[in-house]
Amino acid sequence: MSAYPPDEDLAQHRRQAEQEYGLASPESEKKPNGEHAKAEAPDAKRIVLRPIHEIVAEQREPQWLIHRIIERDVLAVLAGPRGTFKSFVALDWAMRMALADHPGVLLSGEGGGLDRRVAAWMIQHRPDYDLAQIPLVALERAVNLTVDDQMLELSEALRGLPDEACPAFIVIDTMSKFSAGLDENDNGQVAAFLGALTRELREEFRCTVLLVAHSGHGDAKRPRGASALMCNPDVEYIVTRPDAGAMTVSVSRERFKDTASLAPLGYEARVIDLGRRDSYGDPVTSLALVTADAPPILSSKGRGRNQERLAIALKELHRNNPTATHISSADMDAICRAQKIDRKRKMEVLTSFVNARILSPATGGHTFHPQQL
Repeated sequence: MSAYPPDEDLAQHRRQAEQEYGLASPESEKKPNGEHAKAEAPDAKRIVLRPIHEIVAEQREPQWLIHRIIERDVLAVLAGPRGTFKSFVALDWAMRMALADHPGVLLSGEGGGLDRRVAAWMIQHRPDYDLAQIPLVALERAVNLTVDDQMLELSEALRGLPDEACPAFIVIDTMSKFSAGLDENDNGQVAAFLGALTRELREEFRCTVLLVAHSGHGDAKRPRGASALMCNPDVEYIVTRPDAGAMTVSVSRERFKDTASLAPLGYEARVIDLGRRDSYGDPVTSLALVTADAPPILSSKGRGRNQERLAIALKELHRNNPTATHISSADMDAICRAQKIDRKRKMEVLTSFVNARILSPATGGHTFHPQQL
């Protein structure tokens, strides 16, 4: 059976997908004779100096895999604390891109639940569509992409795909699963890892690489990321879940490669019954995301003593360094200690500042918005 539906069915499905999701049509971007993207530009690494008027005359526009959500040919980071459904966001985007005829690869190191997650997504969004027709392949185990031999093995597996399946995107879920031994607090190591993803995957296959990562927590007992994880990618998305008891999350769209900031996206996680029972007789379920309003931001009024202490410290930080826009997790820990904010209350205080838009979770710590103080 062909890996793709007949042309008429595919064209009809594209129109349906574009109407429902606002997906970019790939018709004008298809590769001649199904050739790998990397084969189109054999001299891509050769230094060529061009007149500036020729560059401007090209009148380039942003190229999208999902319109106004994820661009083509970028290294992107999707980050958030645990429990924010960020892996489900990455899967939702992967399915939508693949359904729009953008072939993709999903590297899943988060356990054996991928089958249930995909089945739940299909039941929610495409119950009558043949899953065998979707150009998406997956790896269900972690490999260490900081090791040259394992990166080479992955590259060879990608080159072994049929020409028509050469990836337009690669999702890596999560960074910690695919970078064993990497010190996430070391800027040099993190920058080298991101550089390898750019060189060996994004540039080699001219595709988008979406890296799922854990953001800063404000808790010294949890992993912290180096600031390079925020500074080096082309695009960054931050997933937040203001109310831990609710099933809605917000995904920022504040930083793109070639596009201005956009309002955050909202998703709601729904429990989907897969229509079968496990060996214990219990229903098998998973989650699927649906589009929803972004969760409301809670008011910053009525600050308590700890909130006031942190507000004073942040105002002082801004007065002494008015250009500072990023506070690392380590620096935030030091600020909270200096203000004698109890460790047990620290997460509550930081969460209240995130809800008030004074801070935004970012890879390696928080983005600081002093105008909101």
